[in-house]
Amino acid sequence: MNDFVRMVRSWLSGRYRVRPWRSLFVLLLVAAYAINPFDFIPDWLPVIGVIDDAAMVGFLVRSLRKDVEKFREWESLVQR
Repeated sequence: MNDFVRMVRSWLSGRYRVRPWRSLFVLLLVAAYAINPFDFIPDWLPVIGVIDDAAMVGFLVRSLRKDVEKFREWESLVQR
């Protein structure tokens, strides 16, 4: 998570010119889904009610990982 924050800060400052649109979009999508009271699987169902929420978090982590890996590669090249 620290790498993601560093990536966003570098992007906002203009140092990192690659725009992590996918990560930002997925982050907003997951946040909106978490806030939304209507889920694909209602949360009041025991155990299976959180499966869709867990899937969204997994999707978020996978998306963040891809963009953060690209940022780390960029960061290692800049520091050389």
